[in-house]
Amino acid sequence: MNLRAINTELALLLEAALGISANIWLKLQADYNMQVAKADSSFMNRLANIRKIAAML
Repeated sequence: MNLRAINTELALLLEAALGISANIWLKLQADYNMQVAKADSSFMNRLANIRKIAAML
């Protein structure tokens, strides 16, 4: 299945077609993106390293 991210233009098109606020579509996409990032162990290790460095400042 080829899924497409919801961008601003698509969110506005969905709002026009379905009457569901574009902001809701964009928030759903942002929430999904956050879940994907948090599931990436490599990224989370990188984030932990940045937090360690920032704590030393």
